[in-house]
Amino acid sequence: MPLTRFCLLALTFALVGGAVFAQQDQKPDFESLWATGSLWQVGDNREKVDEARKAIIDAGAEGRKFALTKLGVTAGLEIRCLNAVFKGWEGDAYDDLVANVGHEDATARRNVAELLIQLDDPRAAEALLAQAAKETELSPRLSQVAALAKWKIEDAVPLIVDISHSETERVRHRATSLLGNYETSAAVSRLIEMLDDSVYYVRDGARDALSAASVGARGLCLEKLKSELQLPSAEQNLQRIRLMLPVVASLGDDAVPGLLRQALKHESGGVRGEAADALVTWKLDAGLPNETLDVDALLKQAIDAEHDPYAKAAIEKARTRLGEADKK
Repeated sequence: MPLTRFCLLALTFALVGGAVFAQQDQKPDFESLWATGSLWQVGDNREKVDEARKAIIDAGAEGRKFALTKLGVTAGLEIRCLNAVFKGWEGDAYDDLVANVGHEDATARRNVAELLIQLDDPRAAEALLAQAAKETELSPRLSQVAALAKWKIEDAVPLIVDISHSETERVRHRATSLLGNYETSAAVSRLIEMLDDSVYYVRDGARDALSAASVGARGLCLEKLKSELQLPSAEQNLQRIRLMLPVVASLGDDAVPGLLRQALKHESGGVRGEAADALVTWKLDAGLPNETLDVDALLKQAIDAEHDPYAKAAIEKARTRLGEADKK
C-alpha cells in the first residue's frame, strides 16, 4: 500500500512538473501580442498596448524574427507597432534591418528605410545608397534617400535631384527639405530652380529650405541673386529674385545691404515690396551691428517715391514692423 501511494505521488509530481516545464518552454503568442500592440493606444488600451509591445521586445531574437515577418505592413496602427518594437531593440536590430534593405516587397523596403532613419546609424548608408540607385519604386526610394539626406551623404544628391523632378507635387515638396540638408552647388542650384515650380507650396518649400540652409548654401544663393540682378531687365527671373531676397537677408555678408537697396529700386513693384521686407529682416538680425544704415529713412524715401499700390503697401508694412521692433 505505501509503495502504491509513493508511486501515485511520484506520478503526480512528474505530471505537474512536466506541465510547468512545458509552460516554461512555450513561446509567446506573437500574433496575439502583435494584434494587441497594434490597437489604438487610448483609454483602457494604453497599458495593454505597451505591455504587448514590451513582451515582443523582451523576447529578443525570437521577437525580432517574428517582427521581420511584419515588415510589409501598410496599416497605420501596425506601422506604429513596428516602429515601437524596433525602437525598443535599438542597435540589436541593425543587422536584421540592413539585411532587408533589398526586401522583395516594396512596402517592406520603404518601412525598413524608415526604421533605419529611426535607428539613425550612418553605417547603413552604403546599403541604402546601393539600393536607392537601383530602386524601381518611388515610395521606398524616397525613404531611402531621406535617410541618406539625414546623414548628409553627398552621393545621394543626384538621386534626390532626380526625385525632385517627379510629377507628384508632394514628392517635389519633400525633395526640397531633403536638398536643404546639403550645401553643394548641385543641391542649392536645384533648390533655386524649384523656386519656379508651378505649385506654390513647392516654391515655398524651396525658399524655406534655402532660408534654413547652412551659411555656405545661402552664400551660393547670394551669388545667384547678384548674377540675376545683373542681367538685362527682360532676362531677369522676377519670381526667383523675390523668393531669394528673404534668403540672402539672413546673411551678414557685406554685400547684402547694397544688394537689397538695389532691389528696393527695381523696376518691378513686386521686387521692391519684397526688398523692403528683406531689408527689415536683415536690419533686425544680420544687420543689427550695422548702425550706420538708416533703414527707416530708406523706406520712408521709397514710400514717398512709390506709385505701385502693392509695393507701397508692402513698404509701409515693412516700416511698421521695423518701428514695432524698435519699441521693444
